[in-house]
Amino acid sequence: MPNVAFVSSKGGAGKTTAALLLALGLAERGLRVALIDADPNKPLMAWADLPDRPPGVTVHAAPTVQDIRDALREAARREAQWTIIDTEGSVRGAMVFAALRLNLVVTPLTGSQLDVAEAIRTAQMVAAFGNRAGKPLLHRCLLTRVPAALKPRSLKAVVEQLRDHQVELLPTALVEKEAFRDLFAHGGGMEALEARGIYGLPAARQNTDAYVRCICEVVQAA
Repeated sequence: MPNVAFVSSKGGAGKTTAALLLALGLAERGLRVALIDADPNKPLMAWADLPDRPPGVTVHAAPTVQDIRDALREAARREAQWTIIDTEGSVRGAMVFAALRLNLVVTPLTGSQLDVAEAIRTAQMVAAFGNRAGKPLLHRCLLTRVPAALKPRSLKAVVEQLRDHQVELLPTALVEKEAFRDLFAHGGGMEALEARGIYGLPAARQNTDAYVRCICEVVQAA
């Protein structure tokens, strides 16, 4: 059962969207997925309360380490094949590192300088925790909310800064899509979006599929 954690100390970086899209993409492949919401704002629990949640996805609130362990036991009872954890990029958020063995830690960031600075700090925190535990944690950054029509010069600067700090970046980015925002407004997954006739859904599906495939390849290669 692969365990993937999404960690970011900066709001608006796309952390919860990235976690949810991974869960939905895996569920569309017929896999059972447990989403653990360790974010104090509980955004995934809010999504789970909306209609049309795919049956292959369960969502568990986990504000404490014990809650995470309880959620993991429940996920195992339901025979989840992937576990995805959404948490904050702080010492408190690092409690997930102590609660379970992680196959991959992902830090989403947009093209802003504030995001890249926070992403580098988060990567250093993940590395430090892995060193203390005696086992390095696999970490990747993920560009999110990338404009579909163009790639601003600022994105090149972000990539260069990450490279300078030896922080690895996933090769697939998440593009800014109305469909991704709609998930949190109305609930459900890709099939629900299709039923609502959301604009640009084929491109959103294509981007999600490429992103999920990228994550799977990184996890399988580890």
